[in-house]
Amino acid sequence: MFAQQEAVRSFYRQTDWMFRVLGWIRGSQAMHAGLWQQVRSHRSALRSIDETLLTVAGLSPGECLLDAGCGAGASANRIAAIHQGTVIGLTIVPEQAKRARRGGKATFLCADYAVAPLRSHSCDVVWMLESICHAPDKPALLAEIVRLLRPGGRLIIADRFAARRDLSPAERNRLRAWLRPWAMPDLLTADELVELAVAAGFLLLRHDDLTLSASPSLQFLGDFARLTLPAALVLRALRLQSAEQIAAMRGCIAQKKTLNAGLWRYHMLLFMKPGDDR
Repeated sequence: MFAQQEAVRSFYRQTDWMFRVLGWIRGSQAMHAGLWQQVRSHRSALRSIDETLLTVAGLSPGECLLDAGCGAGASANRIAAIHQGTVIGLTIVPEQAKRARRGGKATFLCADYAVAPLRSHSCDVVWMLESICHAPDKPALLAEIVRLLRPGGRLIIADRFAARRDLSPAERNRLRAWLRPWAMPDLLTADELVELAVAAGFLLLRHDDLTLSASPSLQFLGDFARLTLPAALVLRALRLQSAEQIAAMRGCIAQKKTLNAGLWRYHMLLFMKPGDDR
């Protein structure tokens, strides 16, 4: 567990420059994919995914939302600006928590979402936008989310999932070329995660495949890495870039290639912790 935490911290520290450049290009410091549903810009697409997840989660005034794995806080601060209720972000990267606190009204803690420093039954919505992929022990994480949610609370997830259970060893190796440098220990299918969530006590309310809508953002990340890799290799030769930074960029390219090969998909999942009439 500790080794995985260090790998995640290192990944986001080493790639901070890349996400900052992407933020300048896309007009938002959000580090995740956007949804291209009747929009014409990256900034609008990034806003669209937040709006979609908020609508699906059904966040009501006065409810508490926990952004588990909040990155630099773009989504949490955007939600806090319009929500009449508590918004909390958790990240294990101290630099992200510090930057997020400068960005808006949400509260940010530097802590592991798998052992959150929050009271039991203190949250109404747990928001996981491209963060569950970093969890090494997903059953333990889901049990922790059950603890945090009030009865009737919702867990909303948008993330990358393996396209099918029966990937060949060669296909798994192709995925590892992306997963390993991105500090992602595995890639479950969406159905496998549903099975784990149901075993933890959740009810599945909704499951959407958003691959088509998210694809322009996902493709853009790979294209950006491919175009900037030659310059990065020159900087690496001058010892101005690290081997880990180069590996992360190659991972971006592998992400696009494996997406185009049909090895993974982008899904949204909504679960509820039973306990009321929602």
